[in-house]
Amino acid sequence: MGQLLVAVVPLALGAAVSPTLLALQLLVLSGPTHRLVRAWSLAFGAALVLGAFSLLCVTALQHVRPHHAHRSATDSAVLITSGLLLGALAVRSRIHRPTPGENHSSKTAQHLTTAATPWFIGVGALGMVVNFSTLLLVLPAIHEITHSSASTPAKVAAFTILYVVVLLPVLVPVVFASVLGRRADGLLDATHQWVGRNSRTIGTVIEATFAIYLLVKGVRALP
Repeated sequence: MGQLLVAVVPLALGAAVSPTLLALQLLVLSGPTHRLVRAWSLAFGAALVLGAFSLLCVTALQHVRPHHAHRSATDSAVLITSGLLLGALAVRSRIHRPTPGENHSSKTAQHLTTAATPWFIGVGALGMVVNFSTLLLVLPAIHEITHSSASTPAKVAAFTILYVVVLLPVLVPVVFASVLGRRADGLLDATHQWVGRNSRTIGTVIEATFAIYLLVKGVRALP
């Protein structure tokens, strides 16, 4: 269990550093009406997509389960592929044009006032879909879990930790606002402004850092 968590938790933490989802949730919580219902709807939409993506990864990885002799090659391929794609995202993030997450945030702002509550489920879902850096870190984490020799309860516990940690950007603000009410507005607004100013830099640093991490780990896993 301990060895599995050592492999999964860093990836979960990297996946959780999501300026896109955090900015979307803070934007919703700054709305004038029904902000908590809308924010919980957004979190639900993001959770649905994360669950569906995780199931898809488990299903796909079950079909490529290697024999013991070829496991290191399979592990290396997953890690290196994820690392290369994250590196490409880091390069893309430095190009001076809106990213999918920034476009989505802009569209959310335009529809925030008049949108019906079910629309925010779609906002959360699409926010997770376009959050490529998070999904690219969830994939190797699920690979670590599915191909681990740990017991089934240990794997379930590791996946639960992964799932909850990845959703922290949408869960923490709405839980905070639900508990403290309007007293949380000052901190949420300040966080929203800071994330808005630094989202591209945060995303680039996370993508580049974990691209290097996965590439180094993948090369070391080569047979």
